[in-house]
This record gives sequence, structure tokens and C-alpha cells, in this order.
Amino acid sequence: MARLFFDIYSCVHTYYKPSSCSRCTDVCPIDGVISLENDKIQLNSDNCVSCGACVGICPTESFSLNGFDPKEFFDNFCDRKWDFVSCKLNVPCLASIDSQYLISLALKREEDIVLDMGHCDSCFIGKLKSRITEAVQEANYVLGKLEVPYEIKLENISYKPEKKEEPSRRSFLKKFTKTTASLAFWAVSPNLPINEQDQEIEQAPKNIVEEKVNPTKRKVLLDTLKEKQLDLKDKYVEVDKITFSSQKWIEWEKCTNCFICYNICPTGALDGGQDRLEILFKPSLCIKCRICHEVCPEQCLHLEEKLNLEDFVYKTKSLIQHVMIPCAECMVPFSYKNDGEYICPRCKKLDEEVKELLGL
Repeated sequence: MARLFFDIYSCVHTYYKPSSCSRCTDVCPIDGVISLENDKIQLNSDNCVSCGACVGICPTESFSLNGFDPKEFFDNFCDRKWDFVSCKLNVPCLASIDSQYLISLALKREEDIVLDMGHCDSCFIGKLKSRITEAVQEANYVLGKLEVPYEIKLENISYKPEKKEEPSRRSFLKKFTKTTASLAFWAVSPNLPINEQDQEIEQAPKNIVEEKVNPTKRKVLLDTLKEKQLDLKDKYVEVDKITFSSQKWIEWEKCTNCFICYNICPTGALDGGQDRLEILFKPSLCIKCRICHEVCPEQCLHLEEKLNLEDFVYKTKSLIQHVMIPCAECMVPFSYKNDGEYICPRCKKLDEEVKELLGL
């Protein structure tokens, strides 16, 4: 059974500890494997059944399975190594494949992609069936907006791998001898790691401002859309119907250019520009984690209703531009709103509190 690994430095909770993201804990079919304690993801891999649902749903790809690489699966499928996707053939579970990979597969192969659901009803972790369906619906929604003639299909193929020939007595003894020798080696070498991923690597705390996450599945989707050169100009998706990106707007009157939203963004989708006098947004990097919305002290950052697919692939949007002037009282620069106020919001609030306290 493959072993599950968790990279805490890629998790959105590293960028913003109280983040509302709980996709991995919500999708995990086994109680106690993935939990959120004190705003930190805790992993008990001993009870993991290696379904890979967390691998598929995590927006920053913080989870990985030893023995299964989604990108490698994608490449092999595009090379037509297989004709369908099945938990008995090429994936640990259909839930391990994200909607972005499904979209890319259909575009790459230019045909319907079939997922074998024939084993879901009899599977002891059958609760992932809804997750699989949601990913397929999202992929088909985007493919429909792209106006391509292919989609993701769910079929009850019930694929069963061919039975392997029974090993001879000689080959069995040879394999048994090797296994025994291997177990004996690890028994007398308890401190040696089984593989490189088992090693405890000491890492310094992550610089969340400079070190950003770049999910492979997003790169695959963008590369595929660019390669196919589809006409995306007038094609839109509703933001509340997709989980992997968004479009944003900012209330100009409220924004103070405090830098928090783009400093804390896990992927760098939000950026302060060259002089930090505007806020830029790249939908191609957004993972819809909503951290920027949660940390905004003025609650002035909002989601647009629709996302243009051309903007998603190619464009950067300027959400707001600031004119910074020094406060007349504290001399600290603040965003001037052309309202005749030459003191910063902090000094203005302090003046109001003093007047209220003195009854003036």
C-alpha cells in the first residue's frame, strides 16, 4: 500500500493559520487520518487507505502518494497507454484526479474521457463517489464553456486486471529469501530511512512573502489551453461554479493599500506591482483559497460573478491604483482618496475617539 506524505510548507494554513480551507479533511473517507487541530493539518498516515482523494482535491498539492504521480499518470494517458481511467488499472481512486487534469486530458486527446465507476458501489470507501461526480461535473462545465465536442463520461466498465500466473516453487523460494534478507536488514538498521521521502529534513520557517506555491495541475491546464489555441475571447465561466480560480474586484474607497492581501497570497496571484502603488491580479495563479478575503482588514476584496477564460489564461488585471501621500499628523504615507482628507484613517479614527471621550 502506498504511503501518504504531507508537505506543510505548501499548505495554505502555513500562509494564513486560521484559513477556512478544509478540503482535505472534508474529503478524507477515513476518520482520524487528516484532521485540523489548532489551525494546523495533522496527518495520521498509519490509518490511511491510500485513496489519494486528498491528493486530487488539495489546491496547493500539499499531499502526495508514494507510488502515484498525477502528472506521470497524465502524461501516460496522453500517450494513449490506456483507453479509460480505473482504480483497478491506473489510479488509486478516481477521486485522486482533479478536475483540472480531467479538462486537460479531454483537450489533449481530443475525445471523450471515460472513468470506470463500476467498482464504486462495492468499494468500502464508496463515499468518494460524490467527490468524483463533482469533479466530473466541474470539468464538463468548463469543457462546455470552451465549446469543444468532448466530455468526461462515467461508465460502469468494472475493469478487472488479468490474473497473474501462479509462481513456481523455485521463484517463490527465491522471492521469499530476498524478502527475508530485506526484513532482516531493516530490523538491524532501525534508524535508516526506507526511502528519501521518509527522511526528516530540517527546514527554516517559510518566507510566505517571497516563496510561493506553483501547483503542477495548474501549469498542465494552462499549457494545454495555450497549446490548443482555442478562441477564449468571449467565453466566460461563473465563478461560483468552479473551485480552482476566480476573478476579483476591490472597493476603491475602502482599500488602504496595507499590502496584506498580496503578501499573504500563497501563489502570487495578487501582486503589488513594481512600486506597490497598485494591486494586480492573475486568475491563472489563483486557487480560490479565499485567504486574501479573510485577511483583508477593510473587507474590500470581492469575487466577480464571472471569469473570462481568456483573462484566466493570458491576462493580469489591475484591481486598484493608489496615490500615496504623507499624513498631515503622523507623516506616515496613506492612500489618498481625493476626498479632501489629508490625515490617514488611523489618525482620523484616533481624533474621533478623543473627541468622543472629551464630549466634543
